[in-house]
Amino acid sequence: MTISSGESKDKTNEYSWSTLQERLRASVVSICISFPIPFDTEINSMSYATGFVVDADQGIILSNRHVMGPGPSSHKATFFDNQELFLQPTYYDPEHDFSFFRYDPAELKGIEPKAIRLAPEKAHSGLEIRVVGNNGNEKMSVHQGELSQLDRNAPVYNRNSNGSYNDINTFYYQASTTSEGGSSGSPVVDIAGDAVAIKAGGNRAASNYMMPLQPVKYAFDYIRRGEIPPRGTLQVVFRHITHVQAEKLGLEAAAAASEGVCVDESTGVLIVHKVVPNGPADGVLQVGDIIIAVNSAAVPGFPELFGIVDAEIGRSISMRVFRKGQFITVHAMVQDLYEIMPTRTLNLGNCYLHDFSFQEAASGSASVTGVKISMDWNGMFPSYEIDQRKVIHAINFQPTPNLNAMIQVLRGIHRDQPLVLKVKDFRDPRDEAMFVTYFPQVIPPILMYTRSTATGFWAVEPVCGLLGAPEPKLGPELSDAYSQLTTNTDDSFASRIQQCMVCIETRPVCPANGQYTTRRSGTGLVVDPHRGLMLCSARLLPNPTSNISATFGAIQVNLTLAYMHPLYPVVFVKYDPAQLTAIIPDLGLFKPDNRLCVGDPVTLLAGTNSRLKQCAATVSGRQILTTTVCESCLDQVFINTERIILSPTPDPMEYNIGVICVDDQVRGVLLSLPECLHSTYTVKYVGLDIGLILPALSQLRASDIVPNSVRVLDVEFSRLSLATARAFGVSAHRLQDILHSAPEARSIFKVCRILHIRPTDMVSLKIGDIVLQVDRRNVEHIDDIACFDCDLVQLTIIRQGRELDLSIPTTPFRGANTNHIVYWAGMYFQQPYHTVLQQATRPVSNVYVFTFTDGSPIAMESFHRRMFVSEISKHTIHTLDDVVRVAKLVRDPNLVEFNKRVASNEKMISGIIPGRDVVIRIVMLNGEDVLKSFRTNDQYFPAWQLRRGPRIDDNWVLEEF
Repeated sequence: MTISSGESKDKTNEYSWSTLQERLRASVVSICISFPIPFDTEINSMSYATGFVVDADQGIILSNRHVMGPGPSSHKATFFDNQELFLQPTYYDPEHDFSFFRYDPAELKGIEPKAIRLAPEKAHSGLEIRVVGNNGNEKMSVHQGELSQLDRNAPVYNRNSNGSYNDINTFYYQASTTSEGGSSGSPVVDIAGDAVAIKAGGNRAASNYMMPLQPVKYAFDYIRRGEIPPRGTLQVVFRHITHVQAEKLGLEAAAAASEGVCVDESTGVLIVHKVVPNGPADGVLQVGDIIIAVNSAAVPGFPELFGIVDAEIGRSISMRVFRKGQFITVHAMVQDLYEIMPTRTLNLGNCYLHDFSFQEAASGSASVTGVKISMDWNGMFPSYEIDQRKVIHAINFQPTPNLNAMIQVLRGIHRDQPLVLKVKDFRDPRDEAMFVTYFPQVIPPILMYTRSTATGFWAVEPVCGLLGAPEPKLGPELSDAYSQLTTNTDDSFASRIQQCMVCIETRPVCPANGQYTTRRSGTGLVVDPHRGLMLCSARLLPNPTSNISATFGAIQVNLTLAYMHPLYPVVFVKYDPAQLTAIIPDLGLFKPDNRLCVGDPVTLLAGTNSRLKQCAATVSGRQILTTTVCESCLDQVFINTERIILSPTPDPMEYNIGVICVDDQVRGVLLSLPECLHSTYTVKYVGLDIGLILPALSQLRASDIVPNSVRVLDVEFSRLSLATARAFGVSAHRLQDILHSAPEARSIFKVCRILHIRPTDMVSLKIGDIVLQVDRRNVEHIDDIACFDCDLVQLTIIRQGRELDLSIPTTPFRGANTNHIVYWAGMYFQQPYHTVLQQATRPVSNVYVFTFTDGSPIAMESFHRRMFVSEISKHTIHTLDDVVRVAKLVRDPNLVEFNKRVASNEKMISGIIPGRDVVIRIVMLNGEDVLKSFRTNDQYFPAWQLRRGPRIDDNWVLEEF
């Protein structure tokens, strides 16, 4: 970098700092940012930043690249008088942290912003500056400082992150100011109000990093003419070092001077820091080469070097470098930098795939080839294999150097055919893996996003024919092979249990029932091979929208969700028995005459069809299970259930499901409990009597309709000791009856919590009530009062010391088997399930929003998750069908035309993306009414719904609207 004399300091008192805010306030805007999908270095998110007008006539605003983002985005500018305009993401630099937006000046009323002049020549060390921005989203925050270091290398943010954006190949300025989040993109101005730099980032030590305006001004001249600035690359990352550092590397001052390096007039030289493999400079430049001259011109800094590189695209340049004590001349071809910028992304089942970018390749020293997995929300790929640093290099042994090649490979694969993927970690080339995955049965719309260079908007279109027809059914040979694999000459009970244990994998389509989209795998137990019914833990299948598959030896079979038990962590799934010719034994489950008692010896069998673990245990206790409600997700809770405790205590990670046996009879099952990220509950598994599960299994055997007959009292019970029960008013003769019963039946239960507020005119239980009898039968176990199959039960209770006979209405257990999901404006709507209704003070409708997508329109308005919706744009909302009806009404009719214009690369003035302004009325779980307005985004958030029928064989069907 050439040394500045600092003679550009202001010599007049024409301007005053006190008037700076008044002079600039119309020209600095707050920008609300929405990244609807993950792409390249950015994830889907919502945030705030700053921009400033640099051309008022054309409506051009300058901000940072990380404010615009390289992928699909939506930006709304708020001017000082609170006028809001949507911005067109016109251009972002492929390397440097700056971007240009456009707005339509004709849409701005009452104010006339003045362009802030770009004056990079005025920057010098010691210059007093002001950072004028929206610090913490507060408009027009002004922070003072002084430019100090002008030749620092670009800062490295998030060194350990998965490919986060970092600027390269440019100088940065450093100044100590107090500006923080929200001030990215702020103008760094002198007392005259001219911009000398743009705020880019900072650290916790109050040091702020400012990007110089030389590359900005170069690009700005092209943008004003409606052109794309030429940008060349050698796929090399350079760093700036001082002459002293260069001398330590062997480049003495005299030798440098003999090659034309002006040691006294520059602060240092450029050195090769990283060479991207297979790039134009690979094999030409080496790490540690010191750049002396390019095309015979001295290059003391980045502006001089890239002034030449940008002008020589497609041509070879000569470089004089110092390497290992010698001066040599090398030649390299300059590549067009835009060729290695990804401009398309494929949404394949909410897994976002795009060409691997130079930006991320440079951060990890990887070759610019392959397809990057930006995000995998629905478990298209195994979570233990995939993160945001993985690049796909082959599918089914066919290379995938780019997205086009991948699409061609996928078009030739049957929908049911396995995918063998070869992936690499771009940060660690040694981390290479191959694994197998499958297309899910049901996935959200497959969409292709393509960027328009004219506007920066992204055209969105469905991809047809990507998934081939289902593969023909497997012949009997593989099924017979499975039969041979599982058939054992040993006809022992343990062997038959092992043949019934099958590996299951679940991949949710979307969030539902308090559960997000985590891919899970574990073991299921075939409980009726004739009907194809299997039993698994709710931990394995907590989300009802899951794509489910089971592996029988060499065969993978798709399953449907048959029934999620509302009271116990039990899920039934179903496969088509016709797909298997293998003989799977029928365990002949039946309800035993008595329950397992404390002290009973049992055998625990757990594992898979290829490995079985058998261990002896003892029933050491029976305890009422109580799982607490997670306020973050409101997933299903399990109460009023007595769990069997075994000794020794099983390992919950190993025993996803286990069978508790006595004398070659199934007496119970051991199941892992579902848990969320915020779970603090210490019990990880639950043992259940087989008699609790058999009623549901009987219904599934008898009918093809999903059972929906469970009714409850909507209270939580706790067990009382006999002494405590006497203090509550239980009479002596009642206690005598209990003492004469079997030891395991000596229980008294008290209402400890009301789960659902009933109408005041409805007879109901109260906290402290002790339930003695149900329909004149003594209550011996919690199972006697946990659930019912009738609308009204006769209870004998003790209330405040008095014995009463009451007729108590039961409540249907709602929502355990969710069958309808609507996705609109980034929100996931569903029917409220029982846990939600128990927590809701005022459930005003049958429409509940569990969560929404980060970066969605609703997220831009700081909405809360977990709410009831009662009205959308003056339309009353009672059901999910009402949401679908209103979503169709407010859909922007210009969406198709807009997409055509973007796809044809047509220039536009406005920054408005298709959508409608809507008003939504919601009720929070605490009963608070909230009225919010927001604008939908039909371009990047297409609406769809998932439905499944009432039959246990019905699968989810996705419908776009």
